[in-house]
Amino acid sequence: MEPIKVSDAAASGVGAAEVLGLRGVSKSYPGVRALNDVSLSFRAGRVHGLVGENGAGKSTLMAIASGAVRADEGTVALGGEVGEHGDPNWARERGLAIVHQEPALLPDLTVAENMRMAVPARLRPSIRRQNAWAREHLAAWEAVARIAPDVPTRQLRPDERFVVEIARALACEPSVLILDEPTEHLLKAGVAVLFEAIRRCAADGVAVVYISHRIREVIEIADVVSVLRNGELRGTRPVGPELTEDELVTLIVGRRLSARFPAKLAASGDAAEIMTVRGLRGAGFDDVSFALRRGEILGLAGVEGQGQREVLRALAGLERSHGTVRLDGAEIDVRGPARAAASGVAYLSNDRHRESALTGLSVRENLMLRALAPLSRLGLLSGSAERRRSDRAIADFGIRTVGGEAPIESLSGGNQQKVMIGRVLLSDAALILVDEPSQGVDVGARAEIYALLREATAQGKAVCVLSSDNSELAGLCDRVLVFSRGRIVKEFDGDEVVERGITEAAVTTSTASRTQKDQAAGKGRGKALLPPNVLPWAVLGVAILALGAVAASQNEFYLSSRNFGLILPMLAIMVFASMGQQFALLVGGIDLSIGPLISVVVVTASFVLAPGTGPAGMVLGCLALLAVSIAVAVVNWGLVRLFQIGPIIATLVTYTALQGVALIMRETPGGSFEPGLVYQLQSTVAFIPVTVIVAIVVAVALELALTRTETGVRLRAAGSNPGVAAEVGVKVGRMNLLAYVGASVFAMVGALVFLPVAGSGNATVGNVYTLSTIGAVVLGGASLFGGRGSFVGALLGAAVILQINTVVSFLGLTAYWQQFLLGALVITATAFYSKLGFQGAGARSSS
Repeated sequence: MEPIKVSDAAASGVGAAEVLGLRGVSKSYPGVRALNDVSLSFRAGRVHGLVGENGAGKSTLMAIASGAVRADEGTVALGGEVGEHGDPNWARERGLAIVHQEPALLPDLTVAENMRMAVPARLRPSIRRQNAWAREHLAAWEAVARIAPDVPTRQLRPDERFVVEIARALACEPSVLILDEPTEHLLKAGVAVLFEAIRRCAADGVAVVYISHRIREVIEIADVVSVLRNGELRGTRPVGPELTEDELVTLIVGRRLSARFPAKLAASGDAAEIMTVRGLRGAGFDDVSFALRRGEILGLAGVEGQGQREVLRALAGLERSHGTVRLDGAEIDVRGPARAAASGVAYLSNDRHRESALTGLSVRENLMLRALAPLSRLGLLSGSAERRRSDRAIADFGIRTVGGEAPIESLSGGNQQKVMIGRVLLSDAALILVDEPSQGVDVGARAEIYALLREATAQGKAVCVLSSDNSELAGLCDRVLVFSRGRIVKEFDGDEVVERGITEAAVTTSTASRTQKDQAAGKGRGKALLPPNVLPWAVLGVAILALGAVAASQNEFYLSSRNFGLILPMLAIMVFASMGQQFALLVGGIDLSIGPLISVVVVTASFVLAPGTGPAGMVLGCLALLAVSIAVAVVNWGLVRLFQIGPIIATLVTYTALQGVALIMRETPGGSFEPGLVYQLQSTVAFIPVTVIVAIVVAVALELALTRTETGVRLRAAGSNPGVAAEVGVKVGRMNLLAYVGASVFAMVGALVFLPVAGSGNATVGNVYTLSTIGAVVLGGASLFGGRGSFVGALLGAAVILQINTVVSFLGLTAYWQQFLLGALVITATAFYSKLGFQGAGARSSS
């Protein structure tokens, strides 16, 4: 078709200054030309709609504008200044703010920390004031979602994450505001609040870029609209009465759609029931009974939070429930997702990134996950058959990808959704449950998805759809059930299924508002007995006391000052080494070289800190030990960061190398240390070693630094999600280097504290600390995936491990029991903390 011609001053933006200019922007990925010579001008005070099919290049273009992606060709100008590609800080400091299609939030940081980190430095509040500042910016959204600023964002529902992302962008006081699919998770009330904010921004002279597949919204809010197709700009058009939804859809897809929705089932009240639900009850719903007839699509509607989503998840085994569910006359087991799947249920979540897409796997692997059984013989999968079936499905579902082996993350959001839809449709499930089927999908692909769902019913499958878009339910579904307060309050069938009726029923029958439920949830979170980060400390404190009581009951020597004089110096060593391990885990790494590094430092000290070393020599000796430790840290960092070797393998290499170095230096134990240094390291206050007091003070100081200093927050951010952290300006590589240096330096300090205990240069004396430090930080509540940890927790974890070793000795058990009890405790703690983490997700679903 011919490019769209700009025919109006409103479209060209005459009279308004250009704030963001893109000139000749091109971008290619392996096998695909994402953008080809795109030029666009975005002007002050105008809302500029940007539309196109999935994979048309909209998000890529805006990622280039925001500095998140580097263009192959072309320029980006902000406020008339041409900037460097690939620098989010440059764009942010010049007034560009973006709301991503999938909120770019750091899951282990709080709402306030996420908001504060993303705003320009000139607008950034102090860390002490960040909660109050965040609360002020979230206040406008209280009618949509009540969000506490001190809650980690991993505990938020999808709609709440979008609210945080939008509020954060508005807090930047932008001159350019980019909104990429901002209403996908928002209900009608949220859309109204958003549109009010957009109009206010435009009135203040902000250039707003609005990207959406919801054509009605684009026409309502935009002044002009540009169309991208296949990576090329097809033109720009003023929005006015002459631009209809159908015309804009035709411009987007390049053809006129014969129908948005497939033909519905001919009304037949006596059709056979394929699924029946009787007396289903659970958290958020009660006494739910309904039937799904063969050949029909059943819709679930209602104001958000009225139980419809919980019912759908209960049928998928994701929510606990009681009642009877029958499929084709046989009762099925939905007590858990595995049992539900085995009973013939396939479920597609509305939270694609957390519960559907398997990142790290290919398009083919994601698509074929539930369709492998027919392609297997005697447990062996036919790779060629799988690839043929996958290629055919990719073509059938219209998935835009360079091939089945492309990473799922490389696809646009809409194409990822097609893969997820394809996965459930390719399964042999008799019951298909779909939560928000067209989320993030362009208008052309929506019609294809609707047709596929209708085709599934023709094949004898039962299809149940939940959608927050009542027009979608009205166009797609044969029957619609409206929920209120966890019960079905209205049923529409046949010609009764119209958008107006569904909307009126949902609004007028809902006696409990979403805001009330959010307030209750917020109060519930605030009434927790202990903050989540403090709970591991309490658990470990109880464990330390319990183990101590056991030891004291068996041997009165346990409580003697002499025993503490033996135990506490070992505690200081363990605490310093464990804090070093905590540094590595904070950024998603691990340092297996800590144990051998302690050995190397002890052996080296037997040479450079030998008896007779004067004050100057001791200073030089300590600097030499520091240099060795930093060198090991740089090697670890280089292997992980520069050579992209996994942290376990990388630090295992240095583990082995350091063991060899220590044995070369001292094949057998020998040498000794400067007596004056040993005396100082053994000094006490009462019966408590000074080294223990220093270790406690340092642990508390580092704990405070994690949340109350810029470096601490950025260190956690780098481990929580490196990609997102880089987008908000964190120097991830620098934070990784800092973490590995911290790990090695604290291992060195632990080795120095170890000198009086070691007595001589021993090449294997530190090896035991590799696994014990990992156990200590895991017991202390650290995440093995990064972003979350505690130095006080590491201290207490080290104390628990020392208590285990002591108790085993006092009970007269063999040393093997130390390893067994430590392993059992670590497994128990990991399971316990993981369960606590998943409770946030569970709460999100049931609210």
